[in-house]
Amino acid sequence: MNEVGVLSSGNQALASHKSTGTTRVGIAGAGAPGVAHARGVAQASGMKVVAVADPIAERRRAVVAIAPGCREYNDAQQLVDDVGVDLICVCLPTALHAGVVTAALKAGKHVVIEPPPGVGVKQAKQIESATLKSGKTVVYALQRRFGAGEQATRQAIEKGYVGDVRHVRVAWMRTRGIPAGTGWYTDPVQSGGGALIDLGLHMFDLGWSLAGCPRPLTVFARTHAGFTVASNAKPSSKAVEDSAFALVAFEGGGSMELACSWAINQPPEQEGVTCRVYGSEGSINTYTPQGAVLYRPGDGATMKATPLKAPKMIHHGALMRHVRECVLSKCEPTPGPADGVVLMQVIEAMYRSADSGKSETVKG
Repeated sequence: MNEVGVLSSGNQALASHKSTGTTRVGIAGAGAPGVAHARGVAQASGMKVVAVADPIAERRRAVVAIAPGCREYNDAQQLVDDVGVDLICVCLPTALHAGVVTAALKAGKHVVIEPPPGVGVKQAKQIESATLKSGKTVVYALQRRFGAGEQATRQAIEKGYVGDVRHVRVAWMRTRGIPAGTGWYTDPVQSGGGALIDLGLHMFDLGWSLAGCPRPLTVFARTHAGFTVASNAKPSSKAVEDSAFALVAFEGGGSMELACSWAINQPPEQEGVTCRVYGSEGSINTYTPQGAVLYRPGDGATMKATPLKAPKMIHHGALMRHVRECVLSKCEPTPGPADGVVLMQVIEAMYRSADSGKSETVKG
């Protein structure tokens, strides 16, 4: 283990930082999301992973392989205390997010948070409040906004090619894909929910952002459990859902369909992600073998298909480039803390609707 004296090494790194301007990044949690964040940092200019914290040494080594020589810690608090770290990527179990994020902000660090924001709206609001007090940058790593097709879709919408967005249909459907990890995913106390909060939140955020982030008004949702019962970390607790379906109404008349599943019986061709945007002047199918494709009226009832050009920087590299620009105050963090609150308000409304069997108002 390459654990070093925090103060001495941190002060040396601080002097280097002043001369290079590099944003020094610490990765809290070295599972798959943490490794993805580390790769994104490596792709973005002006950033460098300098430390990683995880109680499992083997997982830390996956990050060290990407950032050789980075400091290794057993606990996220050690990253918070390391004065040689400017920004922390929080890739921990959901229930731990709020505590680590608020501690990092109090220590004067910027933060990137692997979604979801927390196990409920209360924790999302706690993060928002701590961010406002700190004056630091906080960005949620909702990486679906930063994929190739997703960025191409957004650019086409911003150029007015689809006109007014009227409806969005999004889905992330796994046939058999219940996450294992260390067991916390299927424990509602630690995760806050199942497929809806894990996959559905990402897809809702994508559709919501493409629609221009209108205010959500009401939701009608259904959830189903069964496949997750056997893998539930705490059999005595309520099983989290393995699939969820919802209809969301927005202010201004727009709407969205959402479907997600960890496990479901479905035709093979329905496996994967869907994002279709329907507007007054055209539509876009984000996920096709050709990438994002724009459809606009042609002759008669036909629709002319135009493949959209994808940007070069995509996925976590594009996310981290955005984070770097936010740290330099070149742009506003998006999705930021306020967005995280809205997302959790919608997810909670979906769970209430599934429980009540009725349409529920999104509480603002």
